[in-house]
Order: sequence, then structure tokens, then C-alpha cells
Amino acid sequence: MLHIVSNFPISPSFIENTHSGDTIIFTDNAIFAVKQNNLETTLTQKAFSHINVCVRKADLLIKNISNSELLRGVTIIDETQYLNATSEDFAIKSCN
Repeated sequence: MLHIVSNFPISPSFIENTHSGDTIIFTDNAIFAVKQNNLETTLTQKAFSHINVCVRKADLLIKNISNSELLRGVTIIDETQYLNATSEDFAIKSCN
């Protein structure tokens, strides 16, 4: 399942309810959740054990966050990749 999250902070219960193979695209203020200094232990352990974590390049530029500030393993996607992900016919769950 694809999850698109735009608000920060993110509830640990949201991450705990994801499933193996899920993808979370963090947008807008939610990108602060994948910065190295802002991540809760639950998110770290859960995210990299079974889900794909992505951020939009445009959001990084707007918030002036460099790639080196992100947790290792976070995938940076461009607008085309974001549109492709959201147009595929599998379930999308947004958490705002």
C-alpha cells in the first residue's frame, strides 16, 4: 500500500500499522520525520525493517534540507516518480 504523509509529527501508531512492502512518501512538513535528528526509535526500527521510505525532491528544496541530513536508505523521488506512484492502481492511504 502507498501512504502519503504530509504533516509532522507523525504518530508512532501510524508506522506500527504499516505492513511489509508498504511505501511511505513523506511530503510537505512530514519530511522532517526522516531527518537524522528528528526520528523516533519506533519509526527508525519499523521503517527500515520492512517499508520503503521516500521524500519528494521538491519538498527538500523548499525546506532547504540536504540529502546528507536524511536517514540512510531514504529514497528521493522527483515529481514524475511521485505522479507515477500515485497513478498506479493500488491502494493509497493519506495521513494528514
